[in-house]
Amino acid sequence: MKKPQTPPDFGRMWSDYLEKYNDLANRVNQKNEESAEIRKLIRKYNELEYVHWDDLRRKNIPFDPIAFWFVLRTIRSTKYREIQIDGEKFPFYTPEKFHKQLHLIDKASPASFDRLFGELPSEANKKQYLINSLMEEAIASSQLEGAATTRPVAKKILREGRKPKDTSERMIVNNYMTILRLKELRDKPLSPELLIEIHMAITLGTLESESDEVLFRTCNDIVVGSRADPTKIFHYPPDCEKIPAMIEDLCTFANEEDEFIHPIVKAIILHFLIGYIHPFVDGNGRTARALFYWYALKHHYDLLEYISISRIFVHAPAQYSHAYQLTETDGNDMTYFIDFNIHIISRALEDLRQYLIHKKNEEAESLQLVERIPDLSFRQAEILRDFIRHPTRRYTISEIAGKYKVSLPTARTDLILLEGKGKLKKYQDGKRQVFMYLKEVRR
Repeated sequence: MKKPQTPPDFGRMWSDYLEKYNDLANRVNQKNEESAEIRKLIRKYNELEYVHWDDLRRKNIPFDPIAFWFVLRTIRSTKYREIQIDGEKFPFYTPEKFHKQLHLIDKASPASFDRLFGELPSEANKKQYLINSLMEEAIASSQLEGAATTRPVAKKILREGRKPKDTSERMIVNNYMTILRLKELRDKPLSPELLIEIHMAITLGTLESESDEVLFRTCNDIVVGSRADPTKIFHYPPDCEKIPAMIEDLCTFANEEDEFIHPIVKAIILHFLIGYIHPFVDGNGRTARALFYWYALKHHYDLLEYISISRIFVHAPAQYSHAYQLTETDGNDMTYFIDFNIHIISRALEDLRQYLIHKKNEEAESLQLVERIPDLSFRQAEILRDFIRHPTRRYTISEIAGKYKVSLPTARTDLILLEGKGKLKKYQDGKRQVFMYLKEVRR
């Protein structure tokens, strides 16, 4: 995806466009059909779509596009709120399109599963959804930063709790353990020390130098570019000497409660600012996404534990980078980045809804198994259904224990019971016992 074109600079082009700009601006407030049409377009591109110049210039509008852009931008500037980080300005505002999406996010909570999705899942299934989403987020956030481990292998590692064998696996395990701990940290104010603590937990054992895990970068040779094409540079972070002051201002902003900013919007802004400042040699993206979750959980948006935002980023990495670029090419207007992230959260909530529908159907199948097979608990039916769905897969006791959050003896008892009922076959794989669906073994 190409870098978006930087918008025209009114300060440099005013002599060429001032007359057209004044004419169009004056027509906005007149009471006739043409003025109504202009206001309709302004609302569309400011409030309903929040379009960037790079998109606007390609649209078929009945006005000079540069003059029209200057009118849009002037109206936006009257609505901006502005954050200053060590003297650098970062404007944003909340256009009309955000309000409905933020309202739906506000209504979402684990306690409102029934209101949101039509039926309240069982506590056991809610725990399983939570575990799955935390794993998905840990895996996807690591994959965005280059971890090469596949999702099935990564999930197996996390469920079994085994030690990682390489850097990619270590990134995923670190992410998972950090996300689990964010709830414990949410009552703390943000400080440079807390930010470093989160970064250290995420990057432990994955960087070239241990000092890079606990110190801000002290060099300026770090750039943000395309993984596919290293010659494409998207962002040159601020001078390393500015980092301590910028982080202090970021922490002040995070902890400030006097001037209300919607918590989800503020969490997204923190995400953006860490990516912009790039305070560490590596691990900035993972830290930024973790900080988003930390702030959301701090303000009790607990349903966000049940969704993986990074999993959607993984499928649209170019759009994720593009959202940063839209902001940077238009005077650090963070509205573009906020817009993209609110859209991603809404998509993740819809994915959760679809997942719940799927799991409810699976739950119904498990209940049928309970009814058909004597003395089978609901959890054992769920385990058996997993084997039926993956008849060629070998499961270890520790993997089942990790997936269903039960002890190793309980998982072993469940598997031995299913073996005794003729549903599973046990094998010895070195020192480990593994189980397979018996029907597949008999073929």
